[in-house]
Amino acid sequence: MKKRRLIMMIAMVWLATGCDKTEKELTNTPFRVTIISEVCGNAIVQIRDSAFYQYGANGYVKAGITYDHVFTTSFSCADLAKMQTLTADKTGLVIKVTLTPQSVIEPQCIRCAATVPDAPGLFQNIALTSDWSN
Repeated sequence: MKKRRLIMMIAMVWLATGCDKTEKELTNTPFRVTIISEVCGNAIVQIRDSAFYQYGANGYVKAGITYDHVFTTSFSCADLAKMQTLTADKTGLVIKVTLTPQSVIEPQCIRCAATVPDAPGLFQNIALTSDWSN
């Protein structure tokens, strides 16, 4: 019985200290990203502002080109509608965003289920800023 209790205590300590303490704090500061690829509101974006490179991953390869400071994201339907007024093909579009702690829930929003193939594993929730096209 004592052995079981000791194992449980060791396991609890291990779990408590084994958590990744390097997780980055979200920032409320807007920064610019370039859309590398987008389909059905799911996108791969590259961070343009060097002060925010830490929020992206390095070494993403698409069509033989290696990109650093990238992450996968999903645009809200409202943000997609804003960008649609500017262009239908969002590839190469530079926009200003902020990181958000969770995605926007939009029950009335309907879009296809396609995703960008071979997207980076790092996912960040974002929202367009009010001056998103600057």
